[in-house]
Amino acid sequence: MSATYRLRCRRLLRGGLAALIAVAALGLTACSSGSSADADDSSTLTIGASAAPRSLDPTIAANGVPGVWYIVPAYDALIERAPDGTTKPGLATDWAYSADRMSFVLNLRSGVKFSDGSDLTAEAVVKSLQRYQESGTLVSWFSRVSTVSATGPMQVTVALKTPDPMLTYAFDQGGLAGAIIGPKGLADPDSLGSSTNGAGPYMIDPAQTIANSQYTYIQNPYYYDKSRQHYKKIVIKVFTDGNSLLSAVRSGQVQVAQGVAANADAAKSAGLTVSSAPSGLLGAYIADQDGVLVPALGEVKVRQALNYAIDRASIVSSLYGEYGRPTDQFVPESIAGYVPALQDHYPYDPAKAKQLLAEAGYPDGFSFSIVEQPAVDNGDLLTQALVAAWKEIGVDVTIKTAASFPAYQDLIRSKKYPATTFTFQYSAQLTVMRQMALKPSGYNWLEFTNDEAVELATTQLKYDVESADGKKAAEASNTFMVENAFAIPVVSSDALLFSAKGVDVGTVGTYPWPDPTSWTPAT
Repeated sequence: MSATYRLRCRRLLRGGLAALIAVAALGLTACSSGSSADADDSSTLTIGASAAPRSLDPTIAANGVPGVWYIVPAYDALIERAPDGTTKPGLATDWAYSADRMSFVLNLRSGVKFSDGSDLTAEAVVKSLQRYQESGTLVSWFSRVSTVSATGPMQVTVALKTPDPMLTYAFDQGGLAGAIIGPKGLADPDSLGSSTNGAGPYMIDPAQTIANSQYTYIQNPYYYDKSRQHYKKIVIKVFTDGNSLLSAVRSGQVQVAQGVAANADAAKSAGLTVSSAPSGLLGAYIADQDGVLVPALGEVKVRQALNYAIDRASIVSSLYGEYGRPTDQFVPESIAGYVPALQDHYPYDPAKAKQLLAEAGYPDGFSFSIVEQPAVDNGDLLTQALVAAWKEIGVDVTIKTAASFPAYQDLIRSKKYPATTFTFQYSAQLTVMRQMALKPSGYNWLEFTNDEAVELATTQLKYDVESADGKKAAEASNTFMVENAFAIPVVSSDALLFSAKGVDVGTVGTYPWPDPTSWTPAT
């Protein structure tokens, strides 16, 4: 590492982080405006989120945190996933694949009603799943589904074109495709953007909701399990600035908030509980695998060079501290597919990076642009650190920012940009494969095709995710993605929750993501 690069990184990372912490500390004493009436009311749970939802319509919602927070209060999932990753009954009481794994049968819970009072039936579930299959952000879950049909008054059968072991993930509260929408909502889909029609413990109250600012959920009077309605009201307030969010918890405006690593020490000093668990992968993704926009990015050696240029340990130490770990791969140790030997596959080696660029035909470097994904923990500093590192090996990168997540989605859908920074919240390894190496998917917006990736994913589809064969197949896919540099993984980061003493957020695990409906008043 050159002396110039060290100085630049120290100023960029440590200086930027110090400024963030300083502002946070000032905010704790200076920012106390705003009503705290709801937060002081023990019958109301008030939550601080870092971003507003694109829509309240589950079919076009964003998963991960905070996206799922706006959906799960109003929409129970077919399958619930416990913090330890095991499945348990939701709107479905049991489910199973057929012996040939070409169909998936769910038996539904009786006595369940949607928030408008109508009954949950197999026919209602079929129509909801068909809506997810036809359009929206979750269609990739149904890429191997041929038909969905009612095979009994309270039984639904999903017929498959090819085996797919991921349906329990698709239909859980994180996958969102199991968030069943009632017939009334499906009949008027435009209404779902600002109202809810689910079978969850709560429903949105439009009269107390201000788009992009505050979302208020009140109890669903028809909910089948009153013991799960821990509060009379759940209020989610939006704070796009992390320091304001921390101050809101400290001042009593909210009881639980999304945290960021830079503010964790300040939160602890303020007497808040900091809960964390490995949650997501942060880094940069190369969508232009075929070199359509930037020919250099179509070369594996170039993408490998971009990986060797990154000093992951320094970035993690400066930006994430104890709440992050350097990583070269796509899943953490707790998820099937993790390969210990890949953990230092791309050691920091700028000389090696320059050598690979020269071998690929770019001895003088090249240039490209990268879209900075919003709502990434320390995302601006992370992006700047990556760009500074690439500059050291002769690669000039221009950063394109977006004011909001919808604006970001518009940018990548324009197909004018070859790369993006990202936060990819952990699930099964096959989810990463689908989103980053196959099509159609959310990240593969330039729609490249890699035949070997397709073959590896097809092998994974034959086995249960947690079976011995499934784990072996996941390891092969993870290895292929790392060695062929589909992305530049940098940090395995923790999800953080800052909570006041009056709330018990329970166990925070890697997956599923924290669920506000499971939080309870502290005893």
